[in-house]
Amino acid sequence: MCVPPLNFLYPSPSLSTSSLLLLPSFLRHHHENKMMEISFEDIKTATGGFSLEYLVGKGSHGSVYKGTLKDGRLVAVKKPLERVRDHDLKLSNEIGVLTSLKKNPFIVNLIGVSESATNTKLLVLEFMRNGSLHDLLHSSPRPLSWPRRAAVALQIARAVLSLHEAAPAPVIHRDIKSANILFDGKWNARLADFSLAVAVDDGLRVDEYSAAIPAGTIGYLDPSYTESGKLGPKNDVFSFGVVLLELVSARKVMNMDCDPSSIVAWALPLIEDGRLAEVCDRKVPLPDYMKRPIRDMLSVAELCVSEKVERRPLMGEVVKELQRVVDGIMTLSSVRSRISERVHRCVQAWRRCVKKRITTTRIVCRNHLADDDAGSQARVIMEYSKA
Repeated sequence: MCVPPLNFLYPSPSLSTSSLLLLPSFLRHHHENKMMEISFEDIKTATGGFSLEYLVGKGSHGSVYKGTLKDGRLVAVKKPLERVRDHDLKLSNEIGVLTSLKKNPFIVNLIGVSESATNTKLLVLEFMRNGSLHDLLHSSPRPLSWPRRAAVALQIARAVLSLHEAAPAPVIHRDIKSANILFDGKWNARLADFSLAVAVDDGLRVDEYSAAIPAGTIGYLDPSYTESGKLGPKNDVFSFGVVLLELVSARKVMNMDCDPSSIVAWALPLIEDGRLAEVCDRKVPLPDYMKRPIRDMLSVAELCVSEKVERRPLMGEVVKELQRVVDGIMTLSSVRSRISERVHRCVQAWRRCVKKRITTTRIVCRNHLADDDAGSQARVIMEYSKA
């Protein structure tokens, strides 16, 4: 499945009363100038008339279909349930946020929109061929390697940073989770689903921007946000920290069969006690050279999910630290590769040297030789030839 089910929201706010999910006035100019209109007939053709064969995701909010446009581009078409005002508002919000952003290699970009005969809007997005991080961690028989996990963490961090530094207005995603991290054809991680995202007007301080009704996904949702209702970039930092813990441990964020059920409550005591191996995914052996990078990643995660908001780093700081971790892994991998290559060359040279010294071509054993006065004896004749 290339696009996850559309379980966008927890809890479900009454969007008709929330001005946050209405298209902000300062984005309307960008919306009108940048949005590509695609005819509904073209979308129907691209998705085989929205046939089940093209369905790749379905949830309480609508469906996602795989499609091929006339120019050959693969796309994902997000089709909400019809005549549901809340869904229309969320879609309008997502359109407004995505059209305000420059094309970005770290997010799932908007290609265009379409509108049905019943005035239902459809989003046409880049198609992600390789599913979600959630599926890779919890369903795939082939777990991610440790270097790959570090690279994915860095890509996600860059995606969040690009939102927080976006112009003309910073964007707070509000629903960062493993199901919203998708992989393109080259296995690059991309951040998806901007239905809950908030673009903050330049006239307002982003760290003081308050949401009328907190929204997000349980387990990833920042407790300081739900308690105060005050929204800021560090709410996304908390959610990123949860994803980082999930990425390292492959443990579900909320597991009611475990005590504690929350991944944060489970992981933090282990990290504080230095029991890092117990946090790591046991399906993947942890070599000695990866222990320090994983420790550093968990230290970043620990800071991101700090109960005190002021203790959490900004995403720029997170990106710098994870870049350092990834660079260190690449250096170690390069050194290990060179050492392995040298050892291989030495072994091959030694084998050639031994082969040159002597080669046994024939061994003959003759028993009870009659011409030997000493009686019955066995003689072994070995014939050698030089290579």
